[in-house]
Amino acid sequence: MEKAKVKRPITLLRHISQITFFIFIVFGALFGLKKQHLSLLPFIEAPKEYGEYKSQLRQEGRNIAIVGPGYPQAFDTFLPIKSCRFLRQTGTFRACFMHFLSECIGWATPLRLVLPHVLLFVILAVPFGRLWCGWVCPLGFIQDTLNTMRKTLGLNPHSLSDRIKKSFRGISYGLFVSIILLSVISAVAAFPWTLRKQVYLSICQMCPSRFIFPYLGGWPIVHSFIPFGYGVFTTLSTIFTIFLGMSFFIKRTWCRICPSGLLLSVFNRGGLLNKEKDILKCTRCGICLAVCPLQNENVYLEKSHIKKNRMMELKRDRNIDHKACIHCFRCIDFCPEEGCLKVKFLHIKIFSSRPH
Repeated sequence: MEKAKVKRPITLLRHISQITFFIFIVFGALFGLKKQHLSLLPFIEAPKEYGEYKSQLRQEGRNIAIVGPGYPQAFDTFLPIKSCRFLRQTGTFRACFMHFLSECIGWATPLRLVLPHVLLFVILAVPFGRLWCGWVCPLGFIQDTLNTMRKTLGLNPHSLSDRIKKSFRGISYGLFVSIILLSVISAVAAFPWTLRKQVYLSICQMCPSRFIFPYLGGWPIVHSFIPFGYGVFTTLSTIFTIFLGMSFFIKRTWCRICPSGLLLSVFNRGGLLNKEKDILKCTRCGICLAVCPLQNENVYLEKSHIKKNRMMELKRDRNIDHKACIHCFRCIDFCPEEGCLKVKFLHIKIFSSRPH
């Protein structure tokens, strides 16, 4: 279905964006970026007990996941996607926003310090939603690279059943809730310190980024299995890293359960970026469903419930945004019908399907 000779301008533009942001986010410090102090975004420091504990671990040479490399990155800001905290030598940003949530809850950070960072997240997330996942995220780029390797070898991707896709959605909600609850536990003094220190920054302890980015950014960490709490998170992180590697066979596996993606999905509908479908031009060829990396059916099924004799009474351009959509716009790039699918930003058309 995908022909190499056919030009796909949106896909080409997206690949350029992914490569550019991957280099900037992961290796930005190599280009001479210096530490920036932004007065509107206050620096958040660890409470005394966590600071002393992390210093103790550093002195012992135990560079486990909760220790972290400090924050020498150029910007003390948190992107909506995986701008990993372990990119000490090369990274541009402090960490991802899920790290921020987990850390601020665990440290009981005052609201006056939290709100400016939350406001920045909202400013970045509201206009674009999960476009961050499809066009910017380094982990998304790694998964797409694995998918490209599979295609180069002439292997077909594996499709998931509706039951498995639903299970993945359940896992994503479970992960998000677990991260928040564990962060709360790490903040409550009534719980024993032995437990609190082990569940601190659970998002970073179980994220596949802890296996990947430290080796890109020059700060390898020790994957400790002792004591028990660290062992559980190291095991989960190993499983999730293997899960991400399965993107070689199943497109965008990690994106299906990613907590950051789940948070961004809240802004996928009703934002400034919208995807629309002219239902009268749709021939139900199924190409949109076939090329979607997450097998979202909403674009394809939008017309299925409409009766022929009522079509002219309905609004032709129907919003087809979906919370799981990563806005890669492959459906638009591959749709063969002129103007059937389109993308609008602030109600201004920026992309539209066309015959190939």
